[in-house]
Amino acid sequence: MLLKMAAIEKLKFRLVKSPLGRHLRYIQGKLIYLKLSRYSSGVNTSKKTVYCISPYKTGTTYLSSVFSSEVAMHEPIHYITYKLLDKDFDKYFVKRMNYLGLKLECSGCWSAYIDQLANHEVAKDLEYICILRPPSSWITSVINYWNKPTLLEFQFQIAIEFFWKNKVGVDLRSFNFEEDTETNKQIINKLIDFYFKFTNKTRLLNNITYIHLKEINENLPLIESLINEKTITENGWKKINDEKKFIYKNENIDKEYKELIDKLQVSPN
Repeated sequence: MLLKMAAIEKLKFRLVKSPLGRHLRYIQGKLIYLKLSRYSSGVNTSKKTVYCISPYKTGTTYLSSVFSSEVAMHEPIHYITYKLLDKDFDKYFVKRMNYLGLKLECSGCWSAYIDQLANHEVAKDLEYICILRPPSSWITSVINYWNKPTLLEFQFQIAIEFFWKNKVGVDLRSFNFEEDTETNKQIINKLIDFYFKFTNKTRLLNNITYIHLKEINENLPLIESLINEKTITENGWKKINDEKKFIYKNENIDKEYKELIDKLQVSPN
């Protein structure tokens, strides 16, 4: 039985990586949509979610992993989330929250919806976490991660299509690791622009906790208190890309970012 299940999972993984991947995600999304649509758009005050809204590659995987999967998740219902939020954010935000029933969600997609969160009658009063990472480090991680050989095997990749291309406006897979091209410069500039705009917009949220990535473990007790749950730190894991083909360094940008977050952390919304 175990061997049969393992074979089925291996087949599923191969299909998701293949040109059929987009269609499989679409079918899966439709099934989730049918279930989610039955959920109420009314708020269950005892089951509100705390959202970690940082972009991809800021420690969101690790943060979700140190809590039970019944309590916290990373990028749940990833494909249909983009479809629903883009279709009608106000209609589906609460339905989605009720469907998942999480205490903590850590999803990079939220960084593209700060305006909607700040203006939604329910979302504007929820608790948020923003993990802060220096731009140079973040850009290095983003460009290397989405060009890993294992990710390049996927013909359709949700974050690449729906977030990086549609929200940020960059095709990370067109980055040239062999030489410094105009396309490379455009990608980096757009990443910088998005990162600063996102970080600055977080001031629109009423209840937000800022945490530096390098201090995430020291701040776990604070997050525990926000969701009233205990961490299981031995379960924690990170998406690490040990082999970096490209390293971006820009001390001026990092300094400008530090000045921005220093203001955010001491100023009221």
